Amino acid sequence: MIRAALADLGVRPDDTLFVHSDMSRWVRLAGGGRSGRLATVLDGLRGAAARGTVMMPTFTYSFCEGRSFHRAGSPSTVGALTEYFRRRPGVRRTADPLFSAAILGPVSAAWESALFAVCDKDCFGDRSVFAYLLWSNAAVVFLGSDPDDCTFLLHVEQLEQVPYRYFKEFRGEVTDGEPAREVTARYFVRDLDADVVSFLRPLMDALRDRRELVERQLDGGPTIGVARARAIASAARAGLRANPDYLLTRGHRATV
Repeated sequence: MIRAALADLGVRPDDTLFVHSDMSRWVRLAGGGRSGRLATVLDGLRGAAARGTVMMPTFTYSFCEGRSFHRAGSPSTVGALTEYFRRRPGVRRTADPLFSAAILGPVSAAWESALFAVCDKDCFGDRSVFAYLLWSNAAVVFLGSDPDDCTFLLHVEQLEQVPYRYFKEFRGEVTDGEPAREVTARYFVRDLDADVVSFLRPLMDALRDRRELVERQLDGGPTIGVARARAIASAARAGLRANPDYLLTRGHRATV
C-alpha cells in the first residue's frame, strides 16, 4: 500500500527519502502488535526506494539542556517510527547532537565525513543532513505528518539569513562507543523575544497548486504527501525574497 502510493506520487527506486511521520493517524495497519505495524510501514518505505536511501529525523533536543548525546543510545524524540527505525539492523545515525538523522542505504562518499564524523556541527549549514537533502534532491515524505512540520525549511531560512533567527551555540559531549568528545553545535534559533510564529500553509498551498507537493489518502490510513527538496527550497526562497515574513503567521517586526 505505502510502496504503491509512493510510486504513484513520483518516488523512484533509487531515490533518497526523508520521512516525517505521525503514527497516531493510522486507522488500519497490517502486522501483529506495535512492532509488527511499524515494520509494515518500514517495509513499504524501503520497498519504494529499494535501490535508494531512507532517512528519518531522530532529533534529541536534550543536548541544549547540557546532557550528552550518545549516538547509539540517545532515543529519538520525534515519534515512535523514527525510534524504531534507528534501532533496525543496518541503520546508521548521523553525529549532529541536536538534529541527527537515521539512514538506511547508501550516502555519497563526499558526504560521509560531514554527516557521520563526531566534530563541531552547523545544524542547518552547508554540510548538514538538510543540505544533503537539497544536494540529492531528496523526496521529502509526509506520512500522516502535516507538511507544515517541514524541518528542512530551517536550512532554507539559514541560507536566506532570515532576520527573525540568529545563531546560538551549544557545547557538550558526544559519545560513540569511545571516549566522549566535546563538540559545539551551532543552531540558527528562532528569536523568542520577537513576534515570530512559523506558518507554512501559504508555501505548501503554492506547492500544491504547482503539483510540486502531491498527496494521496491511504486506505485505512493517513494522507501521504511528497515534495522534492529543491522544489520546496526554490518556492520558499522566492517567497522570502519577496517578503521576509513569508513563513510566519505575523510580522516579526514590532508594530505600533
